[in-house]
Formats: sequence, C-alpha cells, structure tokens
Amino acid sequence: MYPGEFETLFRRLANLFTLETIAENKNFEGKSVKRNPLTPIWDTMDGLYDCNYIDIGDNRGVSCKFFFKKTVRILFYVLLIEFEGRLFRIHEWRGKDISELNEKNINDLIRELVDSDLVGLQKEYPTRKEFKEDLKALSSFRNVIMHVNKKLEKTVDINTLINRKKQIVRLLSALQQILDNMEH
Repeated sequence: MYPGEFETLFRRLANLFTLETIAENKNFEGKSVKRNPLTPIWDTMDGLYDCNYIDIGDNRGVSCKFFFKKTVRILFYVLLIEFEGRLFRIHEWRGKDISELNEKNINDLIRELVDSDLVGLQKEYPTRKEFKEDLKALSSFRNVIMHVNKKLEKTVDINTLINRKKQIVRLLSALQQILDNMEH
C-alpha cells in the first residue's frame, strides 16, 4: 500500500471510533475536558494529559482511565502493522531474505537498520541515537499491543500512549523517507 493510501485508510478507520461510541451515562468526578461527541478518539488523545474524563454533553462522558480499551488498541495495531511492513520492505530492498522473518525478528531488523547507513536517508531524526530510542520504545510497546491486551487497559498511562502515538507517526515518516530515498 502506498503511503498516501495508508494515511487515507487509517484516517477513515480512526474516524469510525468517536467519543460517542464509547461514552457512558454516569456521574464522573474530577478534572474534565469538553469535546464534541463526534470527535474521533484518536484526535482526542493528545489533549488528555491530566484529565479524569471527557465530557461530551447530555450527562455523558468517557473515562480517561478506561479510554484505552479495544478501539485505541485497534488503531495502534493498524499503525504497527504498517510500521512492520515498511521495516520489512527496507530490508527486502536491501536484498535480505525475508521469507523466514516473523515477529521475533523485529528487534534484529531494528538493530540492523540503526547500524546501517540507511539512517542518513531520513530527515525526521537529527541523530541516530534519537532514532534508535524511538525504535526501541515502539518495539517494546508493540509487545504490549500485540500480546498483552489487558496491560494496555490497566497499566499504560495516558502520557505513554500520547508519546507512543507521536513516536509511531514520526517513525512511519522516517521509514517512508528511507524507502523513498533507497535505490531498489
């Protein structure tokens, strides 16, 4: 899938999951932010650093504590699949046999990429160290999304989710820049 097609697909999917789709009728307490019920969940995340709930009107709201259930996990899953696809494509274009690759090889692919000259083909990260740190953080987060679903709901805090959202968007851009600048 071409990058523009992926962004269009992801936006369509993200727009399906609105605050209204996960809102509850109950009395919420604590700090709140007011949002339109039709606002996509994905677009709401960045502004939730220290709130307890999202008020969508008519005595309905979304608890920030339980905001990150299945819908957000699905969106991260889609982004991670695209991330893996771009990572595999980079290595495939370099001539690596990827027929035996699976999720256990992701860390090896990341190490090989960070240690290669390909890092210079992207402009998203000014240093190799910063690129590597985001790749490591995303690789670790990938395990939470792919394998330990309840952990996302119960232990991953809002700040981590917001940071991972920013990191994956930035990494997808960097990987695409590498692909765009590779000769294959």
